[in-house]
Amino acid sequence: MNVTQEEIFSIIENVGISVDVTQIKANMPFNEAGVDSLELINIILEIEEKFGIKIPDEDIDALNTIDNIISYLQKI
Repeated sequence: MNVTQEEIFSIIENVGISVDVTQIKANMPFNEAGVDSLELINIILEIEEKFGIKIPDEDIDALNTIDNIISYLQKI
């Protein structure tokens, strides 16, 4: 699956997190950027909906940066 950083940033922005999306770097862990666990779950749910996939619960912890999400989705 071909996914761009812009697509992931757009998803994060659409979820409406409490952090300024422009302050998040692609390799910055979400928790360091101030994204809380509930917001991260909402991001994952939005990704699942947008791409028509189901991400197993055991894989979610590894999806802690935008780069990690992109790498994960490219392997699907």
